[in-house]
Amino acid sequence: MKYIKEACVEGYEQAKKAEKLGADRIELCDNLSQGGTTPSYGTIQYASEHLDTDINVIIRPRSGNFVYSGAEFQIMKKDVKACKNLGVVFGILTEESEIDYGRTKELITEARPLSVTFHMAFDEIKDKYKAIDILSELGADRILTKGGKGSALQNLHMIRELITYANDRIIILPGGGIHEGDAERVMKETKAAELHGTKIVGDLSD
Repeated sequence: MKYIKEACVEGYEQAKKAEKLGADRIELCDNLSQGGTTPSYGTIQYASEHLDTDINVIIRPRSGNFVYSGAEFQIMKKDVKACKNLGVVFGILTEESEIDYGRTKELITEARPLSVTFHMAFDEIKDKYKAIDILSELGADRILTKGGKGSALQNLHMIRELITYANDRIIILPGGGIHEGDAERVMKETKAAELHGTKIVGDLSD
């Protein structure tokens, strides 16, 4: 069963290992123990120069919630500009845990023509169907989601519903606790075309 394997990695060395293990795309991060933050400019540039695999860079200036100050938002915009010829991954919410429409639109505009993924901040949104409508309208390419609380494996039915609702307007990318050995089950039960995980191509630890 063919699917796109997006390996979530911490730093260049893990990215290189994931590429060798057959990843179709890399989500390049720092501080995965904190949920992932933006890697250094040097890491981004070095990876883009030395990897053949598609790279999406997480744009997240700190760990914690997804409500950002004015300064943090400006930093995110500058980080997007640093990702020339790559893809970007971000998520911005309001204090009411809804999509920050204005800032999300601004970042997507800033990112174009790069690929844009809205990350697991999506899982904090109550009305996920409305969020799919908004993100597809704004032109995001995909949404990374566990489908709810817990791991993706605990929410396969919900992920399938989200994929059905999205109806090819936007890619729903299941992630969160999915290992290489779970892929066939996740694909069968959700009909997803892409899967995401830190172990989606195997163990990347040293």
